[in-house]
Amino acid sequence: MNYLPAKSHKFSNQSIINFIIILLMVCKLNFAFAASEKEIVDNIKSYIQNIQSVAINFDQSDTQGTKASGILVINKPYKFRVNYFKPFPLLIVGNKNYVSVYDYEMENLSRISAEENIFNFLLIDQINFDNQFEVLSAKEENGYYKLELSHLDSGKISEILFNKHTRNIEIMTIVEENNIITLNFKTTKKITNINNKLFIMQDPDIFGKPEYLDKQHLEKNYQ
Repeated sequence: MNYLPAKSHKFSNQSIINFIIILLMVCKLNFAFAASEKEIVDNIKSYIQNIQSVAINFDQSDTQGTKASGILVINKPYKFRVNYFKPFPLLIVGNKNYVSVYDYEMENLSRISAEENIFNFLLIDQINFDNQFEVLSAKEENGYYKLELSHLDSGKISEILFNKHTRNIEIMTIVEENNIITLNFKTTKKITNINNKLFIMQDPDIFGKPEYLDKQHLEKNYQ
């Protein structure tokens, strides 16, 4: 069956997932930084490498006034789920084979092959990161590490703000041509016993549309 791209909801599908790509893959950086820059990257890399199974609460906003909230569930090495809460109408699921985006408003599913697009970075461990991203700057400001990245294919700039004391990424921004998307990461919980169904997106024309999980029902799927 052919799947058409989901309707844009101000946050483009690619932009929404870009923050996860960077979150999971910064750990592959191998640039020849000056000592201070290398230390910053190494600290962020250490944090990301230690991510295994976590649930991260986040708020999302942009300069056009669109707001959303949800939970990012990560189960390395291949699986993730961006579970937005109502009224934001998208669900994003990734596994070893592809990334799926379901639009509850349009009742539309789009799938992207891991081998054919940028989302492949979410699904493998060993990549040549410098073929896809350029580190523009890495510096320390007021107890935070700030890392600025350029995605070479799209030209989009992303910035990570990392709290060096708590060792957590707190803010990520994605700069688009006419918009800036901001992700504020709140509580991070290490989890176990995850229901694998969270990372499966079946054909809605055959199995019906995926369940729209609120926070309470989502948290029942992991401990």
